[in-house]
Amino acid sequence: MKDWIRNALSIRQPRRPAPVGSLPVVGVFIVRGTVKMLVTHPVSTELWDWLVLSGWRNMPVKADRRKGLLLPDGALKMLIDADPAERNQAHARILELAESQD
Repeated sequence: MKDWIRNALSIRQPRRPAPVGSLPVVGVFIVRGTVKMLVTHPVSTELWDWLVLSGWRNMPVKADRRKGLLLPDGALKMLIDADPAERNQAHARILELAESQD
């Protein structure tokens, strides 16, 4: 009911980005807006700092039911293997691979 009222009165507030968390562990999802990526490999501190600056955050809740885009399982490995100077281009290519989450 509250959701309907917020929509009807146009008083919906945009969500603020989640706070930066600790290094994600293998097996959890990280999010950037509506895009989710599964952490399949250990993430270095340097890579996590870069991901945070690129807008990635730890999943704010355990069971996120929001619909969005899901990156393929090898996406994080592609970022890990990318040269730091080429990481922005690799990131752009990876985001193009995102598929709708059913």
